[in-house]
Amino acid sequence: MKKLLVLFLLTVTLISCTTEDSETEITTNESTSGSTAATVNLTVINSSSATQSGYIVMMFNREVKENQPLPEILFQKTSNSDGKVSFDLEDYIAKNGNGPYYFEAFLQTSNGFSLESITHPTFLVTSGQIRTTSIIVK
Repeated sequence: MKKLLVLFLLTVTLISCTTEDSETEITTNESTSGSTAATVNLTVINSSSATQSGYIVMMFNREVKENQPLPEILFQKTSNSDGKVSFDLEDYIAKNGNGPYYFEAFLQTSNGFSLESITHPTFLVTSGQIRTTSIIVK
């Protein structure tokens, strides 16, 4: 009986323990409009997990290297008051492939852009897939 109780408590403990992933992947077959969706949703946050608005999030097909010219900017969006940006990539990936695609957060300066990302999300994106994560900024 004692062993059964210990086994039960161990099982409950293992089930209740979870880890928080920084990336969530949701795969859907159809969006509400009836067509398939390939979407990347990003939330810009600081190291204290507070959302950050006004950051320019850019998508590239090459890795961004600090103190180097930026690769070709494929898309850019500005984070809203909730720190969120969303990229609908269904048409783009149909013509250009699944990636990998690199996402970085910037602030606009008088000299251009200042790279602010601490984390650097990179994704392969396929049709019908929604990728969701955060970009942590300085």
